[in-house]
Amino acid sequence: MERGMEREPREPNSEGGPAEGGPAEGTSGDAAGAAYEALRRIEERIDRASDAAERLIAEAAARAASKPPPAGWAVPGAEGAHDDPRSSGDLEVLAQVLRSLRDLIPPELQQKLAEALRELLLAVRALIDWYLERVEQRRGAPAEVQDIPIL
Repeated sequence: MERGMEREPREPNSEGGPAEGGPAEGTSGDAAGAAYEALRRIEERIDRASDAAERLIAEAAARAASKPPPAGWAVPGAEGAHDDPRSSGDLEVLAQVLRSLRDLIPPELQQKLAEALRELLLAVRALIDWYLERVEQRRGAPAEVQDIPIL
């Protein structure tokens, strides 16, 4: 809905019922008024959220329009950032994102995921052990060799 275009409550028709497009027959006028009021509050919240989003976008655009770092793409204050990838801060940002995602997961689910990961690692370990035993068996039993005379 566009801003500034608020809906007015519909007036009842001549029979005393709701106006066309209003609530279904059999509902009271109080319920219709409460529904209208709830919709109006939701619209106000959406408008406030939209205004806040526009303000944040404008602030971000203003910050982006400020002068770039001296080296262009380099992080300010990180000399030689292009030489060492760890000093660029990408690793730190990734670690922060992973920490924040971990904090969003409930503790019970974290425990279940840790147990599932442990079981998976144990299965991989058993698979590696089985494969190594198989390879050692091939090496351990020397093949029987026969001399074939060449005529």
